[in-house]
Amino acid sequence: MATSCYQWFLWTATILLIAVVSQGQLTTDFYDSTCPQAATIVKQKVDEIVDADKGMAAGLMRLHFHDCFVRGCDGSVLLNSTNTTLAEKEALINNGSLRGFEHIDDIKMDLECSCPGVVSCADILAMVARDATVKLGGLSWPVFLGRIDGASSVADEVNSSLPFRTYNFSQLVATFAKVGLDTKDMIVLSGGHSIGQLHCGAFFERLWDFQGQNITDPSMDPEFAESLKAQCPRDNPLLFKGADSTNATFDAVYYSDLLTHKGLMDSDVALMSDPLGVEYAIKAVQDPYYFLFEFGMAMINMGNIPASDPYGWRKNCAVIEPCNN
Repeated sequence: MATSCYQWFLWTATILLIAVVSQGQLTTDFYDSTCPQAATIVKQKVDEIVDADKGMAAGLMRLHFHDCFVRGCDGSVLLNSTNTTLAEKEALINNGSLRGFEHIDDIKMDLECSCPGVVSCADILAMVARDATVKLGGLSWPVFLGRIDGASSVADEVNSSLPFRTYNFSQLVATFAKVGLDTKDMIVLSGGHSIGQLHCGAFFERLWDFQGQNITDPSMDPEFAESLKAQCPRDNPLLFKGADSTNATFDAVYYSDLLTHKGLMDSDVALMSDPLGVEYAIKAVQDPYYFLFEFGMAMINMGNIPASDPYGWRKNCAVIEPCNN
């Protein structure tokens, strides 16, 4: 099916969702009267950022993901630690792996210059994730806006909220279910690994020490494994490897790699351990636009995870200094 048809269906399906999403007070026209240029400012900045560094697109998308899974979509991932509390960004799973904080600050500064005290940090993350995905080939989706920033960010809450790279299918389903997302959302959002890079350490065990036996995971394609070993030597797990074979393009190749035993992390490969995961991967490979469309729908679902402790609109995304409440 042509891209334009999927976009039409995307918009139609979204309109049907408006009644549900509006219950959370999120709307696509939230800033039309208070900051009509907001979406344009964000898109222009994201275009500049990704033109300068394509790898940053994945980082910007991950910020939204890591934000919404902890305390809901409230911008808490952007907060700095305080004298009394270690923030989410300092949690082991986030520290050193999340990127793009300075870019969010730049975007926020531009928005504050144009319409002070209006656009929330949480909404910026939602818009940025969409625009970064589209910049590398994804389909656009309507971003519902009106999120309120949170006032707390606690590192200890991260490990119990985010999925780990070692999770099996059941653990992944359970983690997504805790925030109201279903199995299909989990499978589709995993496709975010279509772009970006990973530390070789993220799949070191599968490559060099599977189940502690000093061997390579026998389920991995042998030729692919040898290629990986050349890129990720045993003594240097801090080198980087593209998340899939077309890591600078947002596409369905991620699922093709999984079907041909070329997945990287345990949590990626886990999708192929369940019939639903296999079925979806086959559909995505047979019709790549199907994945692009479904990804937009899943991002809308994720972006609607409610904040557990909304506070106000933060003028500075890194500190508690609300413009209004």
